[in-house]
Amino acid sequence: MTRFRNSLRTRLLLSSVVGLAFIIVSTTYVLFATLRFQQVVNDQFRMERYFQDLQREVVAIREPLVEYLSSRSSAALANLLVEEQILRSMIPEERAVADDLLTLSSREIFFLLESYLDMMHEAIALKRARAIEEYTALYETMHQLNMHITEQIDRVSLYGLRRELTNYEQLLETSRQLLFWNLFVLVSAFMTAVFLIFIAIKRITDPMQRLAQMAGELSSGNFDVEDIRVKAVTEVGTVISAFNTMKHDIRQYIAEINKQKQIEQGYLAEKVRNLKMEQLLKRMEMYTLQAQMNPHFLFNTLNTGVQLAITEEAEQTADFMENLAKFFRHNIRVRDLVVPLRHEIEGLESYLYILRIRFPRSLELTLEVPEELLDSCRVPALILQPLVENSVIHAFKGIDRNGAIEIRVGREEDVVFLSVRDNGVGIPAAVADRLLHRDARDPDHTSKVMGLKNVIQRLHFFFPALPDVVAINSEPNEGTEVRIRLDTRVEACIPS
Repeated sequence: MTRFRNSLRTRLLLSSVVGLAFIIVSTTYVLFATLRFQQVVNDQFRMERYFQDLQREVVAIREPLVEYLSSRSSAALANLLVEEQILRSMIPEERAVADDLLTLSSREIFFLLESYLDMMHEAIALKRARAIEEYTALYETMHQLNMHITEQIDRVSLYGLRRELTNYEQLLETSRQLLFWNLFVLVSAFMTAVFLIFIAIKRITDPMQRLAQMAGELSSGNFDVEDIRVKAVTEVGTVISAFNTMKHDIRQYIAEINKQKQIEQGYLAEKVRNLKMEQLLKRMEMYTLQAQMNPHFLFNTLNTGVQLAITEEAEQTADFMENLAKFFRHNIRVRDLVVPLRHEIEGLESYLYILRIRFPRSLELTLEVPEELLDSCRVPALILQPLVENSVIHAFKGIDRNGAIEIRVGREEDVVFLSVRDNGVGIPAAVADRLLHRDARDPDHTSKVMGLKNVIQRLHFFFPALPDVVAINSEPNEGTEVRIRLDTRVEACIPS
């Protein structure tokens, strides 16, 4: 039943019927209002017409009276009696009592008419008795009374006319108001009918217009538009509901396709990244072996050990050789990609001992690591020693002052900071930027992954979600700081 009431055909039919009914009712009201106005106007002038008719009858009764008195004709008598009946019928039986001058004058005229008619019967009787002097004198009296009644009717009619003329302006104003309200009712009826039809059409066209807009959005590839939620007739509502369902199905289908595509892309990207990581780790192992067997390094180290053996006692030489052996064993023993911080620091301490022996006066080395971080933190293997070695090899070329290298480890909330700082010649900004953002496809980058480059690339592979995992702060002739920032909440990404 509700579906039938909300259908397009029912809506249009109902709007048309209601509009026409309103117009018919309004027209009927205008008709009755006009008739009522006419009745009011007729009531205003009815008394004036009555007195005009009464005066005409009073004047008309003179002729049959004179004819009868002069000829005693039966036809004249019959006419006289007819006129008498007409006059008596025009005299009201009930006469209103009021202080109004018009009412009082009317009552006087009615009494004079009754007296006149009574005198007429008396004159007829005198005529039949052939009392010439008596009915002649009575006729003169009746004639004067007739003239007086006629004059009184004129006065009453004139008074009534003047009073009606006084109310004429008010009557015209009432007439104008009635015409205005008639026009207002008709216009209101017409506007109401138009409004009802407009509402019915709007409930059809608005949803269709919204449907056309959404169709345009979908054709341009925008499936995130909101559903059409408007009141509409049953037929249009069915189309809108089907359209909303179709839009949701298409959007869900596209979302599933995109999700599947993202999964495939993520799988391929992960596979490529794992291949690159494996390649990098192989290069790192090769670099480590090369560093361990570096002839130049071994020659300098052993030469220093020989010099110590000649100039000093064997105890210091033994310590030097012991730390050298520890350093070699530490590098050879490293197999895990991520190790405890203590393991990294132990190998670094052996390397620093060797450097202090090699450069006792020209190089100052500082290592600061909180004890509580040694076993609670894990870091990628071999990330500090290559940074120190990079500073020893490149930072102090061409300077005439003693070199200094500071290695510091600290923690702020969930972030562990590792810093290697020197006071050397510095790194140009362009070079530092290339080191941090070097494309992995760069042939030079893939052929020489050593020292600082090796550390930066490994950190980016281990922590792809941390873009600021490593930073280089350098000033010309002031020194360079390589700062590593490890978030302990993020696990290192290690290929299986």
